[in-house]
Amino acid sequence: MIVCSCTMITSRDIAEAVSALRTADPFVVLTPGLVYRQLGKRPSCGSCLPLITKLMVAYDEEGLSGASGGTRRPVEEA
Repeated sequence: MIVCSCTMITSRDIAEAVSALRTADPFVVLTPGLVYRQLGKRPSCGSCLPLITKLMVAYDEEGLSGASGGTRRPVEEA
């Protein structure tokens, strides 16, 4: 799913960024800005930031619980 149409960020991009950030530093404080930097992009209008935050937290919690066996699935929004 496309999360940010300004910079073409998908939910999979966010999952991969969260995974990479946690692998590099398990104690890093995740922020939307950090995710954007990890992806080499900058927010434009900012309307996607609440959704990015929601996805970022969901992927982080999924990774911490280990319930998915190490594979991350995109969170689908209704």
